Amino acid sequence: MSALPKADPRKLLALVGANWTTQAVGAAVQLGVVDRLAERPRRVASLAKLSGCDPDGLARLLRSLASIDIVTEDKGRYALTSTGALLREDAPGSIRWWALWCSGTQWTLWADLAESVRTGRSFRERHGGKPGYVHLERDAEAANVFNRAMAGLTQRVGREVARVTNWRGVKRVVDVGGGHGELLVELLKAKPALEGVVFDLPHAAKGAAARLKAERLAGRGRFVAGSFFDALPEGADAYLLKSILHNWDDAKALAILKQVRAAMAPGSRVVLVERVLPERPRGGRRDNAIVRSDLNMLVSLGGRERTRKEFAAMLAKAGFGAPAIKATATDYSVIEAKAVTSRGPRGAGNP
Repeated sequence: MSALPKADPRKLLALVGANWTTQAVGAAVQLGVVDRLAERPRRVASLAKLSGCDPDGLARLLRSLASIDIVTEDKGRYALTSTGALLREDAPGSIRWWALWCSGTQWTLWADLAESVRTGRSFRERHGGKPGYVHLERDAEAANVFNRAMAGLTQRVGREVARVTNWRGVKRVVDVGGGHGELLVELLKAKPALEGVVFDLPHAAKGAAARLKAERLAGRGRFVAGSFFDALPEGADAYLLKSILHNWDDAKALAILKQVRAAMAPGSRVVLVERVLPERPRGGRRDNAIVRSDLNMLVSLGGRERTRKEFAAMLAKAGFGAPAIKATATDYSVIEAKAVTSRGPRGAGNP
């Protein structure tokens, strides 16, 4: 066996220790540090008093946050950087709730990754829970954090979906599994001729209604409660699914697509917004984000990210034609496909 090139252990040590950044950012949000610094720059003593923190402990947290460009320090005063400002509640595309989700609810799941790899089953499956997000129906606090995290992450994606998707001939849209409706909101704002439905489990109803009302879109959008494993609102021109299929294994993802197909009117289309897994990931920020999400699906939900070929094969099994796949300026791609087989049993309701 030939000798391997000499490696720099510092690279591996940085990778192994990278978990500290998740918790440091999460702590800054949980402790109110971000909110206080959003008001104005502050010294450690003042910030510690306002946030109820030990001054030394807080100084050490701030020092660590400065090293990753979340805060900056000038003559003893700390302030948010432009990166740190994305953790503000009022920041467009806020990452605040995603930081809380990753440093809180998701944290213990990742500690069990090795067992998910060994068994091929998610943490919840192995501990008596149900797949998907049914658990959020029983945990209002977790549901709130999750839905607000998804809303923050979806704003920028929504604008890209509106930009790259072919909306010609589309009047009515159903946002399947749409949570608080952030994707539909961005779409309706960009395309004034459209109207739509947010379709999701009941836990998202209040948040979706509030979001549509806040954007003065209640006249063009509404919420319908239900499960995409049962039946979807019928007759829309487009069925939009963002980050839905990746939550599920192939059998359940196919079942969802078949329900979409059953609800479709002639000439309507399905629009998937998903990360497309490279056949051979080569590193870099985008590829790393996609493979990270793939592992996250394995450990948390039992789902997976998929390649172009896998999406095409699954769509064909559900009765759709060859998809058109368009990249966006985010980690997501837009996958459009039209039905090619005879229409199946009708779903329920009408958007």
